[in-house]
Amino acid sequence: MKFLPVLPLALAALFAMPQANAVDIKQNNINTCVNGAVKYKVADKSTATKLCDCTIGVRSNMTIGQMWEIESYAQSKKDPSSLSYVKKMQKDLQQCTIGLDLKQPQKPA
Repeated sequence: MKFLPVLPLALAALFAMPQANAVDIKQNNINTCVNGAVKYKVADKSTATKLCDCTIGVRSNMTIGQMWEIESYAQSKKDPSSLSYVKKMQKDLQQCTIGLDLKQPQKPA
């Protein structure tokens, strides 16, 4: 109980931290996706950016609880595709590809 008076200071410090970290992580994932799509000749940079921005956006809406449930299914050798939010996410991910010229991945030269 001696640390209780320090708790408000710790919370204040937490909120004082720069909030750009989440945006940076999401942008880093988008950049990694774009670089991979271009490297493996799935799409040009413009198309890859549209695809990756959409797919990372869809994936970023998944909750931690949902990730744990999917992991639990996988560890139990169950197919998580029967879960309603997984079905919705798969549908949303398919929407990300509509109208984009995507090719089969190729080994980089």
